[in-house]
Amino acid sequence: MSKIYGVILAGFLVMGLMVAPAQALVATIQDCPSCFGSIYELEILGSGTSYTAALSIDTSGYVGPATYISAVNFKVSNDVTSFGLTAAPGGTGGWTTIEANISNSGCAGGGQGFVCSQDPAPVSLAPIGGLLEWAWNFTIPEGSLFAGLFGAHIGAKYNNAAGTLNGQITSEEFTQVPEPSSLLLLGTGILGLGAFAWVRNRRG
Repeated sequence: MSKIYGVILAGFLVMGLMVAPAQALVATIQDCPSCFGSIYELEILGSGTSYTAALSIDTSGYVGPATYISAVNFKVSNDVTSFGLTAAPGGTGGWTTIEANISNSGCAGGGQGFVCSQDPAPVSLAPIGGLLEWAWNFTIPEGSLFAGLFGAHIGAKYNNAAGTLNGQITSEEFTQVPEPSSLLLLGTGILGLGAFAWVRNRRG
């Protein structure tokens, strides 16, 4: 019987340790000084060097003079080796994506790991008033996810139809919070390791 228990527990150990290295993050930002009443959620999934990012901005509670969001960005590493926009309001064709931060000029400035997508003026693709969603694929150097950062970053620029509105920029950092499923899988691996050792000690 102890052999059967040993095989079962070894299976839990392998499952937990194989799956646990995958990184998962869901961060929500609201009631921040520069959110203008909107709610932001960023989800990062992947492992090793390859990841996906999904950003949603609920603009239902937006308060301000803007009528569109003209640029969005995120940062979860100090360096990105490749990136591509896979989904966006109005389709990906109207957006340009570069490694840059957000300023009153839209996606501008140095790279340093910021992935930024912009709807060039005249702005028309992401109207304020509901849920807006973007998604990217990106790759980073091995082991650099969240490395060397005080916090990860979400940014957005609000604009008018002429693309001339300045001063309405979200630039918020957040702390990495692992998704509960990742913690559960990691815990499964640790539990399996401890239980497997207990069975081996009993047999010895």
